[in-house]
Amino acid sequence: MMGYEAMELLTTGWCPLKCSYCYIPKTAQMKRLHLDIVRRIKGKKLLEEITRVPGGKRHLGFWGTEPTLTLRFLGEQLAELKEICPDLKDLSFSTNMLIDPKIIVDFLASADKVGIESVKVQVSIDGPAFITDVNRAPGATEKIVENLHKFVELLNESEVNLKVVLHWKATLTINNIREMNEHPELIHEYFHFFNKLTSELAQKSKKQNLEIQNSSGPTLVVPGKYTSEDGRVLAKFFKLLAIHKYPNAYVYRALRVFKYRDELYKTRMFTCSGGDSNIGFDGEHIHICHRSFYLDRDEYVESVLEMPEYQNWDVSHFKRGSIKNIQKYYIVEPEDEMNLARFQYVMRGYHDFWKMKLASTYAMIKELALAGQASKIYLENDKMAEMLALFINTALSCPMENLLNTGSIHIPPISLIRLFGNGAFEIIIDEARKNVSRRK
Repeated sequence: MMGYEAMELLTTGWCPLKCSYCYIPKTAQMKRLHLDIVRRIKGKKLLEEITRVPGGKRHLGFWGTEPTLTLRFLGEQLAELKEICPDLKDLSFSTNMLIDPKIIVDFLASADKVGIESVKVQVSIDGPAFITDVNRAPGATEKIVENLHKFVELLNESEVNLKVVLHWKATLTINNIREMNEHPELIHEYFHFFNKLTSELAQKSKKQNLEIQNSSGPTLVVPGKYTSEDGRVLAKFFKLLAIHKYPNAYVYRALRVFKYRDELYKTRMFTCSGGDSNIGFDGEHIHICHRSFYLDRDEYVESVLEMPEYQNWDVSHFKRGSIKNIQKYYIVEPEDEMNLARFQYVMRGYHDFWKMKLASTYAMIKELALAGQASKIYLENDKMAEMLALFINTALSCPMENLLNTGSIHIPPISLIRLFGNGAFEIIIDEARKNVSRRK
């Protein structure tokens, strides 16, 4: 039975925000789930349950909704956690940074005392107020920036010496992108915001162990319900980024494939780590990753089914039975050796072999191009179609999103082809080629 070196733990079940693109449908049931999770953590049941999962567990991530809601309780148990997982080196979590940053600094101090080497803190901030306040909550941008400054100040005053990596997670909706296309000066404002924030925090920091990464290249709501027109909107945005020489996260993802093209036979190098070296664990069941947390709770699923679909696009997955498929085959108990072996065998197919993924994606690209929903270049140029299929299954690799949208870990959502197959991928390839030429 293979073991896992990384694990994402379910440590919260509630979030005070209702971000417009959140992939977790919010219901009243979540507060009850959260209270149950808090009781498990405070009663040290989570510590006991971790031992059920095989592997060295060198890296642990705290997931759910807003992990800082239980960070204090987890910090109090880090010494025991280190005894249970002696190989543990790194911890990570993502936060909306709308909480008191002292909670995070206190947790870092606790982690430092027990010999954790590094903690990665991902801050969910989408950009200036015209984006973040719209996507998340009015006034969110100002409060997040204020708390980031306070975080650095508190860290300066602390005796924390472990490595702390602070970086941004900016997510853009197609409406955000459309607005910047119509008013290109807003693109400059977007990148200026992150450059200024990174510079100010770096100047304020007195800690050599604090690394602030200016990860301003935006990511998109994935998979989303994208149309071919949305794909053309994205292509225009990517063109503007290229003209003004702003970073594009998807160009860097494509460059990785270029750089390691001689290693493409090692499929797992280019897939996500879900169900491979890393899994999700909610205290009862093993998951591919954090993406399916809550889906084994029937009371939660039932509460989602009662929601109007317009409140969250993910509700459609629940209503067409995708969740039952995931519950049956991709959420397993650690002690169920037969089912766990089957789970690992199936996931090896995803991480070790290309043929099913690339062939099905290539066929979908051709069909969409034939139907006028993707660029005609993919009908005329087979190599471009192959490269787009490879890009979608590397840069956008996510077996859980595949399962939710198509019912198969090997078949990606058609929505992604519409999004990148209407000019955006052609720009990505052009920019990647220029980057490679400059390096030579």
